[in-house]
Amino acid sequence: MNVNSFADAQKSHNTIYPKFHGVVESNEECIPFVKLLDGNESSEILEKRWQLYHQLHSTFHSQVDDILANIETDLKNEISNILLNNNLESRRGKACFKTLFLIGSDSTTEIGFPNVADDNEVNTVIDLTPKESPNVRMMLRRSMFKLFSQTDEILHNNEQELSNSKEITDATESNHIDDMEESKASATSYDLTLVENFKILFKRNLNMVFNIKDVDSFNFTNLNDFIVLLKSALKNEHVRISLVFHINTNLSNIEQNLNQSTLRLLKRKYHKLDVSSNKGFKYGNRIFQSFLDTVDGKLNLSQKFVKFVLEKMSNNTNHNLKLLTRILDFSLMSYFYQSPFSVFIDPVNISYLNEEYLALVSHCPTFMFFIDGLTKEEGTREDITNLLSNANGTLEEFFTEFLVRDNPINGHARYVSNFLEETLHITNFNFIELYYNLLKGTLSTYLDKWPECRLHEKQLSFEPIDTIFQELFTIDNNTGLLTQALFPSYKSNLEDDLLSWEKVLPVSSVIHDDSIADIESLRVLNDSVGPMISEMFKLYREANPVINIYDFYVALRESLPEEQIMNFLIEQSAQDAVLKKFLTSSDKAFEKTVLIFFMQALSDLEHIGVIKLSTTKKSDVVEKSIWKGI
Repeated sequence: MNVNSFADAQKSHNTIYPKFHGVVESNEECIPFVKLLDGNESSEILEKRWQLYHQLHSTFHSQVDDILANIETDLKNEISNILLNNNLESRRGKACFKTLFLIGSDSTTEIGFPNVADDNEVNTVIDLTPKESPNVRMMLRRSMFKLFSQTDEILHNNEQELSNSKEITDATESNHIDDMEESKASATSYDLTLVENFKILFKRNLNMVFNIKDVDSFNFTNLNDFIVLLKSALKNEHVRISLVFHINTNLSNIEQNLNQSTLRLLKRKYHKLDVSSNKGFKYGNRIFQSFLDTVDGKLNLSQKFVKFVLEKMSNNTNHNLKLLTRILDFSLMSYFYQSPFSVFIDPVNISYLNEEYLALVSHCPTFMFFIDGLTKEEGTREDITNLLSNANGTLEEFFTEFLVRDNPINGHARYVSNFLEETLHITNFNFIELYYNLLKGTLSTYLDKWPECRLHEKQLSFEPIDTIFQELFTIDNNTGLLTQALFPSYKSNLEDDLLSWEKVLPVSSVIHDDSIADIESLRVLNDSVGPMISEMFKLYREANPVINIYDFYVALRESLPEEQIMNFLIEQSAQDAVLKKFLTSSDKAFEKTVLIFFMQALSDLEHIGVIKLSTTKKSDVVEKSIWKGI
């Protein structure tokens, strides 16, 4: 075997470019759904089901896109309102900082505080980063330089402000000129005298915001001393100072590193905002509500499914909105894919209701429960018989009547949510958790978190009820389909597929070409040995954490059926001159063949992350990357 052929045999993959002749013209829409009702679903209904799903999917994602697009705008306005409220607050008691902790911020969050000036006050933002803050002296000098330059730029951009800043009245000419010169001299020194003399220099009050980015990377000793230094500037009546901390870990980390006296100073007047990917529960609530609104309240969510959503979101520290959207998106798709009744979410499609659907409707658990209750009460024999047999279209009419009704659970969940926000002004609730407790019948227990809800207990109470045919229009996770599809167990799935390769690559699919289907030696070989990577993995599981490569090769060679492999090679060599030369040129054809298999499989195991090259100087061993305990 030549070197090039041996090198080709070691490739981890091969690229095949299929030949395509001509153009296939087809006007049929490619629909990924399959026919339900044991294959008896008509093509027209299948297309309607696909179109309805596509319509709802587009509507839901359009709403999600709008919600996500408004996140930054809403957040900026919220931060701006907190900081600008300084102008509306009177100076009472001891002066203190206004502090804003932005939890989960990556320091790119815009605070929405405009650098502007009016006749009375100058608003300015001073950014501080860890690189610009090696010590307190540099922090102060850079802050004052930014303050002076930004204020000067703001006033010069406004002609009216510029003329006002240069105007000196005759009545105070002598005293104010001296003060002005003194202030300018102090401004060039870039220390807190600039803040003290700011009103003399610029004729305005100062509303200053220190935007401290990436707080976790600061030297906390320097940061603590700088805050204490700024405290002395608060004694000036014309100065207001706000501190914005961008925290990308958690607030407790900051609290542990700053002095307690400094923390008390910061927390006299402070706000805390969660600006992580979920921005609290606000936007997650909106996305979940939009999902319920997408199907006009006709699609139900089972208790097990909502619990699944809650568990997955609770395991994600940032409550990722993309994760929530992904779960809801896939659940909608799986429902339309596997439920034949999903087409009737749009009542217009009721015209497609036929005997095959009605046969399933009559066996619904909620319908059977209704019939059982009817027999125990005042239901007549004729009414019950007509419902069960659909005489005169009784069952069809009964099903249609319930089809157009809204889900009372979805409606009450929306009512409670609006009541909490608009009437009680409670916004820190998780709508998904609220919905879950509503399904469980423990809504009152959940609302006990907020004492003000107890005054409206009757208004908010709700007894969960079973709606007839609700199981036909409910997203559930009984089979675990959503769990496996959204969060597959990669390790166990990969192990199962390597050990039981027949599930992924059935033997019947290996021989699909009529030209080789009659090769007896290939059939025998396929029956006696599986893919090389699977054969190698079986040996891998029995090996130590560090595997000698030669021993690995010998173990594979001894485990493979030599007779079946050689019979196939000999039979194929009758049509392949190169292979025939390889078999006749050496008496170790089997060993060389196994070596080719071994190198290929070893490369495959490395690519899927099962083994890795040894980190030591030894090149004759490989290490297990995972499953070391096997």
